[in-house]
Amino acid sequence: MKTLLMTGLSVAVLSMPAMAQEESSADLAKKIDLAKQYSQVVPVQDEVNTAIENLVLQVPKDDRVLFKSILERTIKVPQLQKTSEMALADIFSERELQALVTFYSSPEGMAVREKMPEYQQRLKPVLEQMIRESLEAYNNQK
Repeated sequence: MKTLLMTGLSVAVLSMPAMAQEESSADLAKKIDLAKQYSQVVPVQDEVNTAIENLVLQVPKDDRVLFKSILERTIKVPQLQKTSEMALADIFSERELQALVTFYSSPEGMAVREKMPEYQQRLKPVLEQMIRESLEAYNNQK
């Protein structure tokens, strides 16, 4: 009887990870689905376009057309989108992903997304100045 109990207990304990894995696979599938929904609401292509427009401003005017064409050829949006979706599913909980989808699908979320580049542009010079000052202070300490 003791052996039967131990065998039963061993089987139960050993099967727990398998049951947990099945559950986590289902959870992961749901999270991937939510990540794909997020990608439809906040398209990676739009984010790439914004990033390219900002990066192009970093080079001399005469080089911008060439640099933009190189960026557009080099950045593989489908690969980036898949990587983004997997990262979203890995990092965020199901509830968090649902909240992201819900928020960015709302009129407020769409407005935030539209205004965020301007917000970031306003912060950028201040942050850059602070970084320059920090580097200067660091170099003066040496």
